[in-house]
Amino acid sequence: MNANLPPAEVLLALESLSGGKLTRRRDLATLIELAHRAQREDALAEVSFHAKFVANTSRTLQRIGPEAEGARVLAAEMQKGVETVKRLIGEVLQHGTDEQRAEFDATYFRLTPDALQNLFALCSDLAWYKNWLLETRPRHAVRAGSSALWRGALFFMIVGAIGWLGSVLARAVLANDLLVPGTLTLNPSTPPAVEYHVYLQLSGLGIAMIAGYLVVLASSIVFLASSPFRLKEHGWLMMAAIMFYVFVPVEVFTMVIDLRMILLAFGGEGTLPALQELFLARVNALAGAPLVGILCYYTIILLAVSQPFRLRAEAQR
Repeated sequence: MNANLPPAEVLLALESLSGGKLTRRRDLATLIELAHRAQREDALAEVSFHAKFVANTSRTLQRIGPEAEGARVLAAEMQKGVETVKRLIGEVLQHGTDEQRAEFDATYFRLTPDALQNLFALCSDLAWYKNWLLETRPRHAVRAGSSALWRGALFFMIVGAIGWLGSVLARAVLANDLLVPGTLTLNPSTPPAVEYHVYLQLSGLGIAMIAGYLVVLASSIVFLASSPFRLKEHGWLMMAAIMFYVFVPVEVFTMVIDLRMILLAFGGEGTLPALQELFLARVNALAGAPLVGILCYYTIILLAVSQPFRLRAEAQR
């Protein structure tokens, strides 16, 4: 949280985040004001952590009923949480007036059913404060310190993807010229000199393809680690990451074949039969898994453009 943010703005942010569901607005404002004045936002953050647990546990107990399995354990844990919340609120109120402490004591701390219900309501409001902290703290940190990093990673990822997928497409067109249409068998009518020249072209494109893929792999890791786009809020990004990384072993396997072909083709030791063997091994690698990977990669592009399954932060609560 921004420690310099005025309490009034914090309260407005909580009203917006909760959709106007705050029920103990005045007393929540008091706690925010006292914590801000005493520079004890850390104490209020700790209060909100335990308050969120109490609020969630209370709702769970209401849903499952007191006779449900595990209800007694939950009730005991909730009681511990209630006592912790009372103690921590009391610490924040030490920076307030006697009137404020007396009002909180009468409203929330007495051993009456009404006071307990009031405390549950206050815990629900404090839970929104905790949600706000979770929403703002990581993002502010990323924007302040890592904006250039993830934007640079995104740039290199796009450039690498253009080189990588462009080389894949070009190699597919060239490889198709060597095969009998509709099969994975070499076309015997292709002149040996032409076939050898195609293998050289495939090897040259293989260099660009491998380099592009490695750039995409490295920059994607940096992007996911430093960008403000959280996977739980951006379903499209999570799907894209899963589809990309699940095929890393496949790409490594085929990359080894491509490297062998590159070394033979440009090392001066590549005979036509040796290149043919590697070419067929590459075409038939892993029973078509590389082709499935290519389809997934182009699906990732569609996901990045359309960005479906984006959830607002409030929907996560």
